[in-house]
Amino acid sequence: MSDTPKEESITPEEQKEEQNKEEEKEKKEEKNSMEIEEQKEEQKQENKEEKNNMEIDDQNNNLEKEKACKEEDKKEEDKKEEKNEEENEEENKEENKEEIKEDKKEEIKEEIKEDVKEEDKEEDKEEDKKEEVKEEDKKEEKAHENDEQEEEEDRKELYEAIQDLKSEVSDNVKSKLLLLSELHLEYKKFENDKFGFEYDSLQDIYDRQYIEINNKIDEIVNSKENIQLTPEEMEQYGIKEECEPKEIEDYWEKVIINSRYFTITDKDKIILKYLTKVKIEKFPENLNDFRVDFYFKENEFFNNEILSKKYIYGKDSLIKKAEGTNIDWKSPDKNTTIEKVKKRIKKGKKYINEIKETKVDSFFSFFAQVDDMSFITDEVTFFKEDLFTNQLEYYMDIVSKTKKGAFDDDEDDDLDDDYDDKKNKKDEKDETNDGKKEECKQQ
Repeated sequence: MSDTPKEESITPEEQKEEQNKEEEKEKKEEKNSMEIEEQKEEQKQENKEEKNNMEIDDQNNNLEKEKACKEEDKKEEDKKEEKNEEENEEENKEENKEEIKEDKKEEIKEEIKEDVKEEDKEEDKEEDKKEEVKEEDKKEEKAHENDEQEEEEDRKELYEAIQDLKSEVSDNVKSKLLLLSELHLEYKKFENDKFGFEYDSLQDIYDRQYIEINNKIDEIVNSKENIQLTPEEMEQYGIKEECEPKEIEDYWEKVIINSRYFTITDKDKIILKYLTKVKIEKFPENLNDFRVDFYFKENEFFNNEILSKKYIYGKDSLIKKAEGTNIDWKSPDKNTTIEKVKKRIKKGKKYINEIKETKVDSFFSFFAQVDDMSFITDEVTFFKEDLFTNQLEYYMDIVSKTKKGAFDDDEDDDLDDDYDDKKNKKDEKDETNDGKKEECKQQ
């Protein structure tokens, strides 16, 4: 037998297993080498990024340094410019000092002139007031003389009447009649002087109470809040709780139109839509003086917010004059008191068309100057004893044509009839004008 060792036999399975181990080992080594390579690449990338960041930081630092240098340079330039501007301002101040002095001198001269003018105006006003006082004193003196003359005439008339009795009455009766005549004259004088003043004072008290009531009416008309009513009242008048609260926009428009006192054109009706309220103002210096104010919203026709008419009385408690607002129309074609009329005029053998401006009746004519005292007295009566008293009826247009407004006393019957006659004439005039306009349209 031989002494050589026997080779161990390897089975296929063992061989395959050995081979798999070798392959796994190679894969691990390959994976490790790849990981090492990836780490190297990552490291390189990180180094590269770090380098780039450093370069960027260096660039930013350089830019900031440049910016800081530029800012410093700009500050230096600004300082130089400010210094130059200050120097120029100082130079200009010095140069303008003389001009300012001259201007001030001129301003002072102008102010002195204006002051002198104002003083002259004030003196003129004072003179005018003195003249007015003198005129009033003269009128009072004349009125006093007339009263004395009228008293003497009344006394003479009474005396003559008593003398004419002759033997019809005894001397005892005549002497008593003479004494009664003096008392009669004294009574008339007392009535004209004392009663007149007390009547004006009492009338003023009631006028102011009427004004307070009218102010409350205006508050309700122009209020945008709902009025608190009881459930019974709401049911009775068919009022719903959810109704939208708003003012009565057309209240005074309807009152003015339905009063039928004013001449109102179609253009006037458009403007009256902007009328918000009408008020009366009293003045403490004279118990009888008053002013009627018509308030308008902003509109396209005139610039005035308030149009007024003031009624001025004399010391004898009689109306003397009325002063109306000068209406600032925004343009001539907005003026409702003027109308352009085309007329054919013959010149030689030819006819030419000529346009002329003519005054027309309008609601706004009411504010123009009027010297006819009958019209002014009529207006006073209308405002104080008709318009405000019957405004609710006018708004609802339920005033009877035969109704007498505020005149119910027997002693005012004549005034009442005169007022109604004038009002009816005004209505007839308006109807006639409307008829003429209609005929013109038909032709």
